[in-house]
Amino acid sequence: MQSRQGMPGPLQGLDLAPLYRDCLLDSRERRETYDVIAGELCDYGLQWRGGAVDAKAYRCRTGRLAIYSMRYGDEVTITPDLYRDFLLVHVCLRNGIELDGDGETAHVPQGGVYFSAPQRRIRLRWQEGCEQVIIRVPYGLAGIEAGTPLRPGAPLAAGLAPIFSSQLNMLLSLARQPEGLPGLADWAAHAEEGFARFAALHLRADPAQAAAALRSWDPAGGEASERDGSERHADRRDRLVAFIESRLARPIQLDDLTRAVGVGRSQLNDLTQQAFGCAPMALVRRLRLQAARRDLEIDPDQTLTQLSLRYGFEHQSRFSAYYRRLFGEAPRETRGRLHGAAPATGTGRSG
Repeated sequence: MQSRQGMPGPLQGLDLAPLYRDCLLDSRERRETYDVIAGELCDYGLQWRGGAVDAKAYRCRTGRLAIYSMRYGDEVTITPDLYRDFLLVHVCLRNGIELDGDGETAHVPQGGVYFSAPQRRIRLRWQEGCEQVIIRVPYGLAGIEAGTPLRPGAPLAAGLAPIFSSQLNMLLSLARQPEGLPGLADWAAHAEEGFARFAALHLRADPAQAAAALRSWDPAGGEASERDGSERHADRRDRLVAFIESRLARPIQLDDLTRAVGVGRSQLNDLTQQAFGCAPMALVRRLRLQAARRDLEIDPDQTLTQLSLRYGFEHQSRFSAYYRRLFGEAPRETRGRLHGAAPATGTGRSG
């Protein structure tokens, strides 16, 4: 993955080092790659060309933005769910992509930046070895209201690469600063909104509307409505967690979650991204893993096969991989630690 050195073309000032501190994925398996990416962003169709898989993904979250670095290795064709209430920013670090949004095709080369918000159809083809930074921007943060006419996509305006790089560098740096500095959170929120509105400018169909949106931006306004929104957000969050925890041993589908909370899929995804930093089904997996860990701590003598099946994981190897990613140790290591000794290699129960 790239940081400042070797950054292509007009993005030479971009410093991605803060992004590469949280590795989400390092895999050569297609299924694991799909599961992790879908859990972070949204459900999508994924077609591999047939080459070698060399997938890697990193994540950095600010308060309301999710910033990722991703690669698949092989050439892939992706057909994601439609973007209902967010836009994506694509930054091609290595090789390029082809996007088909609402019938308009765009080729984004290495070093290119593209803003995407299709409403009817989206298809992306990543070249072999393509590596991208992807930024998920909620419409609300960008000042885009329901029904606002948007272009399906647009490249970064000529000459604005230094501004874009400066804004992204600031967001990444702020996300990694220690808490405690007075006023830092307010400044970070201001920087987030500035970046989001900068992205939205490229997609507004009416230039006059874009100018009006900037003039109407009041970073200090809307405090009462924000409080009301925060209360609704907390209520939905609590209902969602209560529903999942009541069904940890039973199958859960995405539509079950939307009905439990009373929102659509896109709103649910926004809720879990903001409250938990992940997609809805990734939250289900996380809560199941946390419950499995508590169960194992209570009864370390149970088999790991029984434990994984009890919480909906049909494949123990995948359960162990998810467990290690979340807790930093395998289930067998947890069990060995609870027994008061390091887990033996090649001995004991296989689980």
